[in-house]
Amino acid sequence: MDTQRVRQQLDRILAGTAFAEAERARRFLRHVVERKLEGRDGEIKESIIAIEVLGRNASFDSKSDPIVRVEAGRLRDRLGAYYEAEGGADPILISLPKGRYVPEFTERWLVQSSGAGVLRLSVLPPENATFESFAVSPDGRNLAFTAALNGRIMLWVRALDSLEAKLLAGTDNAAWPFWSPDSRSIGFSVPNMLKAVEISGGPAREIADVVVGKGAAWSPDGVILFCPRPIGILYQVSDAGGSPVPVTSLDESRAEIAHGFPQFLPDGHHFLYLAACSRPGASSIRAASLDSGSSKVLVTADASAAYAPVLSGHRPSLLFVHDGALIAQPFDWQNLELSGERAVIVPEIGYQRWNQARFSVSSKGVLLYQAGCAENLQLTWLDRQGESISAAGMRNDYLSINLSPDERYVAVNRHDDPDTGLPTIWIMDLLRENAVFRITDADLAVPELSAVWAQDSSEILFSRGGDRRMGLFRRVLSGGAAKCVLDTEGPKFPTHWSSDGQFVAYTSQVPDYRNLHTWVATLGRGQEGANAHPFLKHSFQEINAEFSPALGGQAPRWVAYASNETGRFETYIRDFPGGDHKWQVSSQGGVQPHWRRDGRELVYLSLDGILMSVAVDLAGHALSTAFECGPPQPLFATGLRFLTRNRVWMNQYDLSRDGQRFLMNRPVQEATQGAITAVIPW
Repeated sequence: MDTQRVRQQLDRILAGTAFAEAERARRFLRHVVERKLEGRDGEIKESIIAIEVLGRNASFDSKSDPIVRVEAGRLRDRLGAYYEAEGGADPILISLPKGRYVPEFTERWLVQSSGAGVLRLSVLPPENATFESFAVSPDGRNLAFTAALNGRIMLWVRALDSLEAKLLAGTDNAAWPFWSPDSRSIGFSVPNMLKAVEISGGPAREIADVVVGKGAAWSPDGVILFCPRPIGILYQVSDAGGSPVPVTSLDESRAEIAHGFPQFLPDGHHFLYLAACSRPGASSIRAASLDSGSSKVLVTADASAAYAPVLSGHRPSLLFVHDGALIAQPFDWQNLELSGERAVIVPEIGYQRWNQARFSVSSKGVLLYQAGCAENLQLTWLDRQGESISAAGMRNDYLSINLSPDERYVAVNRHDDPDTGLPTIWIMDLLRENAVFRITDADLAVPELSAVWAQDSSEILFSRGGDRRMGLFRRVLSGGAAKCVLDTEGPKFPTHWSSDGQFVAYTSQVPDYRNLHTWVATLGRGQEGANAHPFLKHSFQEINAEFSPALGGQAPRWVAYASNETGRFETYIRDFPGGDHKWQVSSQGGVQPHWRRDGRELVYLSLDGILMSVAVDLAGHALSTAFECGPPQPLFATGLRFLTRNRVWMNQYDLSRDGQRFLMNRPVQEATQGAITAVIPW
């Protein structure tokens, strides 16, 4: 790209209000841009930036001083703010890719047009519902989408020339819709099964078993490509069902761990897919064919891609996500070659790492997308009226959070670790300007999930491993290696460590791999290992288990949890350790229950994100054999409106010891309620 135009864009940015009182950010941006333009990429290093830009001395150590990473994050936020506001029509985008310091320069391709036949419209979800995933039909006439309504996720279809959406029966818990080539049927995944349903109506039919779906594609020859597990390869199966056959293989040289979200190219034989890697910056979009075990890397990317045919004078293109933007680049699908300049279609597109980007394009020229960014959450302290007290840390996309009992630390589960790209456990120190540091072993390329705290806030317990086998590990904050206390078959997602230190509740799909069940690991006093047994094991989901406070030195007497046994999630209480008796606490749906530490209140989230309070008196009814509580009372709307398929078992809030404050990781904007934008033709 022409260096003079980039320098003009740099000057335009630095003169903007987003950088008016940010001298560090100004120096940082000018330093890296000038080095890039001078061809000195090799000098754009953390140590050099710390010394030459941020004033650190020659003994700077990035392991103990995160100043460059912190300032880089702030710089990305300022660039985002600039392009969202005063730079919205600028022709060149200067960006700082996440996890790197070498800037990138791209042309912006504005989809807005005052001319000739470009139609833009907004598609809203059904009333009181939120979009989850969507796909436009090949003929460009219909939109298939999954939406959360009253705690249930269902599949809908809507003609783009209509204001009404039609609910398709028998599609509870649907995800990742994909279309048949004739635009008459929609495939989708539910827990344990890949299914298809005709848009004209009728029952959904089963196609293949899955554990957790990661997208699928349907060829004109009746072949369906899909990934049956969260970690693994792609398989093909007939759209009439049958035995799946493996199609791809993991590239160990690139540290690949999963393939997903395929899309067929025009010949119905070659296809694109996302190859997720544990090595930073190695995840990519690959191209392959049904009859060949080989594949080709097209471009590095962290989310799904799509092929767009020649339309409105534009050459056939590959659409993919790069540094948060939706990019188009000319693509010769017959020779599987990219060429020419990249162009920005949407400056900020919604997506999650190793997942489906929030856009879809038809073969007839209809582009649908949902704007947003990956880091759209903010840790915020709220009072009992829902008023904001203070924010903690920067914008994030944490999977889950857990506040330490002493309220000094927050354990966060990140899926954007710059060292491995895998989910890992980090600790935020609320007393040290919200400094965030990794608590677990940095040299292990293994997923780590769901940290819970010991009562004295001195250590955490978390899970480590793949979906077929995970271990539970303890790690002391003061140092030392993590110690395994339980290593058995199946996934394990810890939800609570009892206040007497003897029990850990976790969810697992063992033994049937069809539902999440609640298990209890007994640590025992002074024991190195743990014994585990199922506490709740029924033919539905039972999650979010949390022990009641162990008052008076006694073991916990109750367990609060959420179950969808009625068809939607409600909050329940069981006696512990027997679990023989059950009391329903919520009345209109409820998930993620938490006890106040004095045993006088239980809070939970309604399915539309209202924080509910239930008065209890554990100490006053210490000898009662029946659980007693008051009626649920609403406190305030939290903004946590994503308590659905992928978030319902991941903790997103916590409360202070006295129950007067709540720490919530909530959306900065109500992106999950946002409209889908349609551009015809794109």
